[in-house]
Amino acid sequence: MSASTVLHLLTAVDAPALAAIAADRAAGQEVQCVLLHDAVYLFGGDGAPPCDRLWVCADDRRRRGLEPGESAVEYAGILEVMARATRVVSW
Repeated sequence: MSASTVLHLLTAVDAPALAAIAADRAAGQEVQCVLLHDAVYLFGGDGAPPCDRLWVCADDRRRRGLEPGESAVEYAGILEVMARATRVVSW
């Protein structure tokens, strides 16, 4: 993570969340995102948020009958990413 990393925890990817992500990136911050709950359906698709690093909650993918995939992270990993971020935003 860079000196200024913003982590967006996304349960939905909507216009306000995308605008906030774009604003953070325009401000020169590293933006990382974790897709949670039903947002995990967007992983690997056109609706995924444009960010510097994208993770998907492994357990949420499994509960929906989806393979977790290479960028999947367990709950402990999500907590680690949250602890290292400069700022955490939850949507």
